[in-house]
Amino acid sequence: MYNFMTEAHDGWHYLASLALAVAVVVFLVNWLRGKTWSRLERLVGTVAIIVVDIQLLLGLILWGVGASMGIVGANMARTIEHPITMLIAIILLHAGWIWTKRANETARLRNGALTFVVVGLLVLAGLNRIGVIF
Repeated sequence: MYNFMTEAHDGWHYLASLALAVAVVVFLVNWLRGKTWSRLERLVGTVAIIVVDIQLLLGLILWGVGASMGIVGANMARTIEHPITMLIAIILLHAGWIWTKRANETARLRNGALTFVVVGLLVLAGLNRIGVIF
C-alpha cells in the first residue's frame, strides 16, 4: 500500500505542477495584456485547485500509511518540512482564490496571477526541499 501511494503521489505531482504552471501563464499573460476576467480563468483556476487538492489528499493518505508503518520520521524533510510547506501553499491557494473571485473585474486577473505565482514558488520550494527534479 505504501509503495502504491508513493507512486501515485509522485506521479500526480506532474499533473499538479502542470496545472499550476498553466494557471500562472494564463493569469499573468491575460493580466499583463489588460484583458478582463473570463470563463477561461475561472476554469483554469478551478481545475488547478482540484488537481492540487487531489495531490494533497494523496499526500495525506501517504503520510497516514507511512505513520501506520512506522516510516514517518525517518527523513525530516519528507516528514515535516515538505508537508508543512505544501499545506501552507494549499491554504494560500484557497485563500487567494477566494480573494480573486471576490475582487472587482479589474483586480481579478492581478489577484489570480499573484496567487498562482506565490503558490507556485512555494510548491517549487517544497519540491526542491525533498530533491524532486522534474
